[in-house]
Amino acid sequence: MKSNTPIEDIQQLFKIFSDKTRLKIIDALMDGPLCVQSLVKQLNLNQSAISHQLKLLREQNVVTFERIGKRIYYSLKDAHVIKIYKMARDHINECD
Repeated sequence: MKSNTPIEDIQQLFKIFSDKTRLKIIDALMDGPLCVQSLVKQLNLNQSAISHQLKLLREQNVVTFERIGKRIYYSLKDAHVIKIYKMARDHINECD
């Protein structure tokens, strides 16, 4: 299997940030870890939609998870993800 070039990897990362549902999940996780059930309630979306988007976010190393008892809690992977999101939000706010 051929590996991606750095430009293709960046393109894949920005695709993650181009979906409204994924952005809502990222925004919700800015305050700390949440389980799927909490995301469903907070975002008013169905569980299958949340789970599907979390899978994509995990595959692109945007979120990570930790099992505590029977629940899985998702959080943003690292400070880079937070910084990208905040920089985009700050840019939008400056342009208003």
